[in-house]
Amino acid sequence: MIDSAQVRDVVIFDVSGSLRHPRQGLVEAVLFGSGRPIILAPAGVHVPSAERAVVAWDGTRSAARALHDALPLLTHAREVVVTTVADDKELRALRSGDEVCRYLGRWGVQGSFELLQRDSRNVGDVLLGHAAEIEAGLLVMGGFAHAREREFLFGSATRDIFRSTLETAVLLSH
Repeated sequence: MIDSAQVRDVVIFDVSGSLRHPRQGLVEAVLFGSGRPIILAPAGVHVPSAERAVVAWDGTRSAARALHDALPLLTHAREVVVTTVADDKELRALRSGDEVCRYLGRWGVQGSFELLQRDSRNVGDVLLGHAAEIEAGLLVMGGFAHAREREFLFGSATRDIFRSTLETAVLLSH
């Protein structure tokens, strides 16, 4: 599957409910092993026609990769909301969110920046909740894997997404 994914623009996985073994293993293998973005698409969601999209921005390499991999889809969106979850970790993204919006503008994409509060929720729930609240058809985010021990202790937004029942398509890139 990885060999096939490497020569594709994007790999789309139909999802229903949370990802479980063995399907989660396949999704992870393609995401982390192919060098190509994936889209987790719930039933009835038509990704290319997303009028509104949310870009999760934390200033990391994987967030930058996801932003660039999603550009062909973002250029068709009427509105793109760049979001940062402020109280998740120390972020340089607070300074760069507006820069991302200016960058998107060079591609003809109307972007705005919003700072989200995590409070006691996990990051995946914050991002998916915001996407649902503003009726976004696509959430774009970097896919990141921690060592198993660290992930157990600190969690992971990617893991949160895998465990969620998606109503919004999610583009992940690593």
